[in-house]
Amino acid sequence: MTPRLSVVVPVHNVEEYLGACLESLARQSLDDLEVVLVDDGSTDASAAVAREFAARDERFTVVGRENGGLGAARNTGVRHTAPGAEYLAFVDSDDVLPSRAFELLVGSLDKSGSDFASGNVLRLGAGGRLRQHPLFTEPMRSTRRATHVTDYWPLLLDRIACNKVFRREFWDARSFPEGVLYEDIPVILPAHFAARSVDVLQDAVYYWRFRDSSITNKRAVVRGVADRTAAVLGVSRGLMGTPGHKKRYDESVLREDLWYFMQVLPDGDPAYQEAFLRYAGEFTDQVDPEVLAGLPLHHRVKWHLACEKRLEELVALLEFERRSPRTHRVRGVRRRSAEYPALTAPVPRDVLALAPGDLPLEARLTGAGWHEGTLKLTGYGYVRNVPAQVRRHALKAAWLRTPDRRALPLRLRRVNDPSITARSGQELHGYDWAGFEITVDPARLLTEAASTTWKLVLGVLGHGVARRGGVADEGAHLGVHYLDEHTRVVPVFVNGRFQLTAERVHTWLTGHDSHDDRLTLTGETTTRAVALRLGHWHSDAAIQVPLARDGGRFTAEVPLDELAQVRGRGPVRAPHGEARPADSYSVQLVRPDGKRLAVAAPPGLPLGRHKAPGGRELAVTVSAWGNALVTDQLPHAFAESIVWTDNSLVVEGCYGGGEDLPLRLCHAATEEEAELPVRHAGDRLRVESAYEALTLLTDGTWQLYVGDAPVRVPVAAHPGLPAARRIGGRDFSVERRSHDQLVLVVSKGASACAS
Repeated sequence: MTPRLSVVVPVHNVEEYLGACLESLARQSLDDLEVVLVDDGSTDASAAVAREFAARDERFTVVGRENGGLGAARNTGVRHTAPGAEYLAFVDSDDVLPSRAFELLVGSLDKSGSDFASGNVLRLGAGGRLRQHPLFTEPMRSTRRATHVTDYWPLLLDRIACNKVFRREFWDARSFPEGVLYEDIPVILPAHFAARSVDVLQDAVYYWRFRDSSITNKRAVVRGVADRTAAVLGVSRGLMGTPGHKKRYDESVLREDLWYFMQVLPDGDPAYQEAFLRYAGEFTDQVDPEVLAGLPLHHRVKWHLACEKRLEELVALLEFERRSPRTHRVRGVRRRSAEYPALTAPVPRDVLALAPGDLPLEARLTGAGWHEGTLKLTGYGYVRNVPAQVRRHALKAAWLRTPDRRALPLRLRRVNDPSITARSGQELHGYDWAGFEITVDPARLLTEAASTTWKLVLGVLGHGVARRGGVADEGAHLGVHYLDEHTRVVPVFVNGRFQLTAERVHTWLTGHDSHDDRLTLTGETTTRAVALRLGHWHSDAAIQVPLARDGGRFTAEVPLDELAQVRGRGPVRAPHGEARPADSYSVQLVRPDGKRLAVAAPPGLPLGRHKAPGGRELAVTVSAWGNALVTDQLPHAFAESIVWTDNSLVVEGCYGGGEDLPLRLCHAATEEEAELPVRHAGDRLRVESAYEALTLLTDGTWQLYVGDAPVRVPVAAHPGLPAARRIGGRDFSVERRSHDQLVLVVSKGASACAS
């Protein structure tokens, strides 16, 4: 019987990773497939691993050939697939797929009739950690069926073969170039333009393993820039019949593909540097000048130097920007332009011209707390590349604004804080006087409305440049504040900007319990609610159950099997396509008219941990908005106490996983890992780490895990964070991020000084 889907997997010297790849293919929920493994002249045990797997699963076959590279191996595999298969996919042998990957991609094509479907890609790092691959963040931000690259230009970044399923009749007009690097680009990008329509899935369908030895990670080599330029040049010339499309594509090449090689010019030898200028020049020679002129400033200046072959200045500018990213001086008043220390010869004024977006407002909130009923905010605000080294050049004002443009001026004090300059990551400007302190009287936030949202706006004026905008987060630790039993102020960051909501509370949770395969939630309300609704955060699914009322008190019984049925819906994010580590539900009451009301979680509501089907647990916690939150999750550790002693860090809490697992520390940037021992006693845990062990950690943010789940902080422990200690000239701070996840931040430290 002809399979619906043919999968081609080139294999070359990947014995360490091949087994995991093949296992992920074997457990695909779409099992009507064949897998053609092409041994591309492996010299290790890869071929033996492939043959052994094929002997166990008749859907797998092995084809051998002399080593010819990835493109040749893929083409060979296609020729050995079953005639009549409806769909075709390619997988690299060191990567892994979630179990529903092909089900989702093929299912989408069955519905849409598109020529191919493309899904989100996660980066697979050390220890199996998964993170969103930055290249696919924008293209896969949302699911789009029957779309096209000319309708959604971010798809120009979707240029790999392995996250796709192709309709075979569409693919048969194509093949991969052989004997080159970057063989995907000259096939996939023309396919985007040639397709009648494509499907784009937000779901993760591919886990791309990051390996230092991977060919895609080699940059400062002549062959790499030569092959990449040839690939993008072929695509660009193929679009000459549609000038508008060509301009869009050429811009993406200059900002992404060839910028990838320009960045490493300082690391390359003279042969690489000369090759870059030669090959990049071949591309820019056929680019419309309007494209070069329309690039952002930091690209525009560098491509001008490259086009003029001013190699020494270009390398010096790249080295300078490594130390001081996006940094320059500002010259002029009416017609402002950028000035770079690395430039030694004149550059046309239009190349250096500054647009308003080149001098953006940098505003961050570094601290927030309630003191005697008043909200105190600390942070900084400056215009990037406009110095704020002295007080008179750092004028600031702050106000709160509602959507209907009602404004509330705030009291602001300017603060001298040298750490702001130190944290700015550049060496050209001083921002010591960019600090501020703001005081907010919550009583002024109340209006006649049941709920009023105020957005914090900061205005900055320095050296004749004025900017205003919202304030982002940089370590502020916020908490809901109750003015009385039924009125509260909720400080949160929405779309990355700080806001305050003053609202009256009509319903709140008072307790929770579980028995007889049911979760029981109790509370009080002043409304005529008739049902309780758990709304699944990751999809449109919801569970609604009737309320039992006793005056203002209510009780709701939620069957646990209904929660299990909803588990895992929505975009795929978890390893191997299993249920995600956590499925969260908002808790709402439903009135007779269908209107929903959030159920508040008042101060003092105890942490809830209840057993759930499948070895999971239900956690009843508090959201960043101060509302009740039910999470169906893998067993998580909860840190209830974080204390620095004279010689150690002590973390105590609870964990219901049943295994004596260590505390894993995972560096957020480098994926480096470390472990600390944990003492388990029943469902209690205790971590006691001597300072000596902590000093071995590199600078940066370390995320804390027990098992595969992050360590969380119940709301009762929030007031104790951040908890900081200076050890050996470095700062160690235990903090919470994403509202309730525990992290350890390690830095060289910089002492602040206010005046």
